[in-house]
Amino acid sequence: MSNLVNRVTHKFEVKKRNALAKKIKSFTANYIQQNGLAALLDDANKKSASTGTNDSDYVALHSYVRHYKVKYILECGTGRSTWVLAHALQQNHKQFGIEGKIISMESVSQWYEEASRIFPEDLKQYAEVHYSPAIPYQYSIIRGTAYSSVPAYPYDLIFVDGPELTIKQDEYSYETANMDFIRYVLTTEKPVTAIVDTRLRSCLAYGMTFGKEKVKFLRPWMLGIVENVSKKDMLLHIDGQPVWHTTKQAVQVTVDVPSWLKNEL
Repeated sequence: MSNLVNRVTHKFEVKKRNALAKKIKSFTANYIQQNGLAALLDDANKKSASTGTNDSDYVALHSYVRHYKVKYILECGTGRSTWVLAHALQQNHKQFGIEGKIISMESVSQWYEEASRIFPEDLKQYAEVHYSPAIPYQYSIIRGTAYSSVPAYPYDLIFVDGPELTIKQDEYSYETANMDFIRYVLTTEKPVTAIVDTRLRSCLAYGMTFGKEKVKFLRPWMLGIVENVSKKDMLLHIDGQPVWHTTKQAVQVTVDVPSWLKNEL
């Protein structure tokens, strides 16, 4: 009976997810047309050799900046999204008089050089593109990569789509999480939001840091969202002392005895 219930539940969830994906696809196409992004993305596709990301990602980013009138954005990984975010800032400037800025970080010299060469002239006042190699960075028990040098701004939004996540030591290499978001939150009492492009390892790291109530991974958008967190929301501390607060994220904490001793106690 339980297997039948599981199959029915799974089938229902797949149907629900597919229906939502269809709605998102339609909404995305309409949003891009209605907000002047079609020509921008077409131009970017012609000029850039990078693969870019999903159109739904561009819509999520653009609509967030427009809806919340974001002023300062840190982008981890330069690309078409830089154009889209700068366009949203330009629209906010025209409509609301808000002069925003996107600080876009890139760790790969090829993509940095391309981005600097092809970026639209009319959007340049809203964007700074910086080259910065990726370095290992650790906070408490969470280890990952971050850009070696990030300009200091009071960021409202951080878009996580970089840097390189592979750490190489000796003959070994392993995948990690983006640490720029955690590193920035350590510096501010002002709430900041992260939008994460598909990177589950980063979402897991943020869940351990802030608690799963603060971190969502949205399907079928394939985006992680960490909304309005600051230093006071961090469950992990650098000395590791409050790790007990995060055990519920991944560990069963129970009043029990080892299974092999149950007959002895």
